[in-house]
Amino acid sequence: MSQSYKNSKIKDFVQRWILLNANSGMTISEQLLNNEDLYPVPKRFRLWGPWNYVAFWLADAVNINTWMIAGTAVTSGLAWWEAWITVWIGYTISALILAAVGRAGSVYHISFPVLSRSSFGIWGSFWPILNRAVMACIWYGVQAWIGGECVTLMIRSIWPSYSHIPNTMSKSGTQTYQWVSFFIFWLVSNVAIWFPVYQLRHLFTVKSLLAPTAAFAFLIWALVKAHGAGDAIHSPTTLNKWDHGWAVVSGIVSCLNNFATLIVNNPDFTRFATTPNTPLWPQIITIPVGYGITTLIGVLVGSASKSIYGNNIWNPLDLLSSFLDHSNAHGVRAGVFFIATGLGIAQLGTNIAANTVSAGNDLSALFPAVINIRRGAYIASIVGIAMCPWNLLSTSNSFSNSLSAYAVFLSSFAGVMLADYYVVRKGYLKISSLYTTDNKGPYWFFHGISVRGFISYICGLVINVTGLAGNIGDKVPKAALTMSKLAYLIGILVSFLIHIIICTIFPVTDCGTKFMDEQAEEAEHFLLQLDVPGDMEETEGVPLSAPETEKSDSKLKNDEVQVSGLDV
Repeated sequence: MSQSYKNSKIKDFVQRWILLNANSGMTISEQLLNNEDLYPVPKRFRLWGPWNYVAFWLADAVNINTWMIAGTAVTSGLAWWEAWITVWIGYTISALILAAVGRAGSVYHISFPVLSRSSFGIWGSFWPILNRAVMACIWYGVQAWIGGECVTLMIRSIWPSYSHIPNTMSKSGTQTYQWVSFFIFWLVSNVAIWFPVYQLRHLFTVKSLLAPTAAFAFLIWALVKAHGAGDAIHSPTTLNKWDHGWAVVSGIVSCLNNFATLIVNNPDFTRFATTPNTPLWPQIITIPVGYGITTLIGVLVGSASKSIYGNNIWNPLDLLSSFLDHSNAHGVRAGVFFIATGLGIAQLGTNIAANTVSAGNDLSALFPAVINIRRGAYIASIVGIAMCPWNLLSTSNSFSNSLSAYAVFLSSFAGVMLADYYVVRKGYLKISSLYTTDNKGPYWFFHGISVRGFISYICGLVINVTGLAGNIGDKVPKAALTMSKLAYLIGILVSFLIHIIICTIFPVTDCGTKFMDEQAEEAEHFLLQLDVPGDMEETEGVPLSAPETEKSDSKLKNDEVQVSGLDV
């Protein structure tokens, strides 16, 4: 076999199975910005209706972290009803911010990585994308490990001796059964990752039925077992006025921290909406209601646990484990299996929504020539194992503080993007310019980097940096630690205001002429320029046409005539 033949076979393999933009006619710089998954979603894949978003957020509300948020506030000294009010306030604010960030996705059908190009520049967007990608990979591993704990409960319900199998992994700091459970959950997750995002709505519909059912079953079981809700719901606050006020603030901001990733993720899902307004009210209403109910169940179950075992067990998985530890009855095991299955499905859906989809989009934007959403999600899955999440969770306090502190970075990104979209550009985006390195384009700024955006972002960080250091263990003034409890709100507000001020002094080009001057047809015009295959995510290595940056007037008129009946 000749060397030239071998080389041609290798080249054919790379072009067919590795490169996504092979034979596309794109320049190297254009290949760094384009692939099918980054383009606006074609009409045939805009399948998420209002009830899909209701199901999505109802499903996402039932997860382990949300379950324990109000319990954490009660532990800090708040009365249960005060903790619950902070949850409602916190998640209402979160829903409003999330809906605002997701608006551009539902109008122009673009993801967060592409949207960030308008605020931070064509090349500058790589920084917020990289930040979110790293966080998504870390969180994927952590959430998968928690999902593995659900699997452990399911298997223990069938084989009680499962947790007593010989430990051959003591050097890793884990038990063999824990790692096996984690690996099972990881494998199941990899099956779900395969499906394109527009089809995942079915998973969230199933989850929205099973997970809440399991949560309510858990509540009823705990209340019956404890003969009531226990003492915690009757305990008044134990704090003085000053500490009481800051405990309320902390409870509210903890909800925002918990939502920090989902807020910037939102365009990744709203881009699949049937109409621009489809996600709006389902998000604003369902999020505070769904998360409020979940946290109420968490408080009541945690309070009831004290009547059962003598101390409050706020983690639902620990409480289910205690049920198995204290009883081997078939009814108990069946109940634990059902509830653990529901919580496991909840954890699976949450991990996909918050981490794999976002990581897939981010890695696709960082390496568009070789990575699409599916490949990026699988890379995140592999990294999730490689970063050894069990080691991170073994130092849970410092790890949780570090991740909460990192929410400040995401808040500054969100602040800049909100100011840029709503105030500076008034809702108008020139979609074709988001995919080109034309140095005369409106998003090229200074060599592809928006100095305005980065100054605003840094201002949102600097004001919080001292408190940020305190949260990860450094000694800082008490005032800085107190201010850090407001870090997310401070970060988003400062970056928002600074960006408006800078862009008022140094205006940008290609903005709307009036408030909310959104031009949804920009996405349709752009899609008409492309030879987009029918399935964005299931077709790999299909040649694409390089996006044009200019069109003649006659071509534009033809496009406008075709838009109403477009089915790309």
